[in-house]
Amino acid sequence: MDYDLERRYFLERLMDYVDGLEEETGDLHLGDENRILFRVNGRPFEALAWINADSDMICMTTRTADLPIENFDEAVKFLKATLDCCWDYCVAVSAVDSRYDLSMALFTGGLTFEAFEATVYNLQACAEAIEQSFQDRQQPEAKK
Repeated sequence: MDYDLERRYFLERLMDYVDGLEEETGDLHLGDENRILFRVNGRPFEALAWINADSDMICMTTRTADLPIENFDEAVKFLKATLDCCWDYCVAVSAVDSRYDLSMALFTGGLTFEAFEATVYNLQACAEAIEQSFQDRQQPEAKK
């Protein structure tokens, strides 16, 4: 099997899917041999194709805005709330500097426009929920 050809096929398919989204999209470009970068409603997304003898999936990732966490205890509590929030969306969460990266995997065997669209919207909804949760936690502190 020609994995390079298959990877290019799925990346081109993903680029077509980005163009098919009804939301405002932009900054669509092929980053390197296995990655495309794009924005949906201003939020950055990355699609990374892992297609080789061991894997056949696309990893979709977005990130939250910067969320300044004051201390370690606060960061741990916020990460726990973040994981609870994203659990419903089946999203992997990782803390990166002062934001969270959120990822979901799509297997190429089930890669349809509907699956891609649902992944984008689930990631977007999870990032927005995390940002809203952070804002809600900050508002009571601002009133003190």
